[in-house]
Amino acid sequence: MKRNTILTRVVPALVAMGALGALSVMSATAAPAHKSATKLTIWTWDVDQQKTGDATFAKNHSDITLNYVKLATADLYQKMQLAAASGSGLPDVVLLEDSHIAQIAKLGVLADITSLATKYKKKFVAAKWQQNTLNGKIYGFPWDIGPVAMYYRRDILQKAGVNPNSLTTWAKWIAAGSKIKAATGADLWYQAKAQNDGRFFETLLWQQGSGYINAKGAVTLDKDPRALAALNLLGDGWKKGVLGDVPEWGDPWYKGINTGQVATLPMAAWMGGFLESWLAPDGKGKWGVVKLPAFKAGGSRSANDGGSDLAITKTADKTAAWAYVQNLLANPAVQAEVWKRSGFFPSLLQSWNSTFTTKADPYFGGQAIQKVFAEAAKAIPAAYVYSADYQQMNSVMNAEIQKFALGKETAQQA
Repeated sequence: MKRNTILTRVVPALVAMGALGALSVMSATAAPAHKSATKLTIWTWDVDQQKTGDATFAKNHSDITLNYVKLATADLYQKMQLAAASGSGLPDVVLLEDSHIAQIAKLGVLADITSLATKYKKKFVAAKWQQNTLNGKIYGFPWDIGPVAMYYRRDILQKAGVNPNSLTTWAKWIAAGSKIKAATGADLWYQAKAQNDGRFFETLLWQQGSGYINAKGAVTLDKDPRALAALNLLGDGWKKGVLGDVPEWGDPWYKGINTGQVATLPMAAWMGGFLESWLAPDGKGKWGVVKLPAFKAGGSRSANDGGSDLAITKTADKTAAWAYVQNLLANPAVQAEVWKRSGFFPSLLQSWNSTFTTKADPYFGGQAIQKVFAEAAKAIPAAYVYSADYQQMNSVMNAEIQKFALGKETAQQA
């Protein structure tokens, strides 16, 4: 199940929890004059998510009408490509995933917002700007980010005699998996063999500051020892029988997580909202979160998985569109409210000043899990996983991971 499919499946369930109340804080930056009676057409895969700041926007820009067009993410990307090919039919503002923004920017349909966005650079997580930049120009404005940590089942680890705070390296994590399997029968983590989607592999690359390419855009994966380390970690888990052969984002995967058949989930901040709202609603008090294990003691314990941005198209009323983007994404109060009600971790640093950051979460046994993810977000390594060719690279790599998992190739060959 690809990132866009995941969002189509689960985002509506989360953002439906949102509300427009208590969001009366004005945007910190006033927009210059724009065309009168402007109508902005906004393409998004979830209207409710983007309407969070509309009440504030309407007070300051009563002459701008917002026309939301809801599309499944796959349809949104296809329509952007068709509009680029025909030269007409583009929206004014479009929601894009980090994994797709460079691909769409390469089509030549997005406005260069470098001069507008530059003053905000220090206000957002540094790693986000890299995803929004193509050939030195900024084409997207940061929204959410996916800092990764380790979710764990308290009851399973306790029964196996494993202290979650001892899982400081991946080697210790694998070793704990054998103890957990013997004591409880639960798998350490689910990683399918024949249907592996490469998502965890990419997380492991990111953690090491690696990716498919380097900063200059040259493919480096085949020569990078960090990629080999990521594959060997997976191979070790499969060899020792601690990684369940269950494809992600399917019914068996959901059931395993909900019924305690899997002990840990090395996943992004957005997974917490999924667990509580629909994936494991009966798991209150059973889950906790610790930092991601490192490859070596003292090494990076952070990574990223996913994220999204807003982009302005070349045919838009740029001033009106920029006012809309700023109101939603550069307003700490708005972003804090989105975070609180949806679970999408904001990349706007000031929004972390919200009390939600340190609030005890009853579902997670009273732990303030957002503080763990905030620490992880600050330490996300610079990595080049997403690019204009990401979709092709991910597809090719998935096939090789699967061959390796099934014993048809060595890690080096893959």
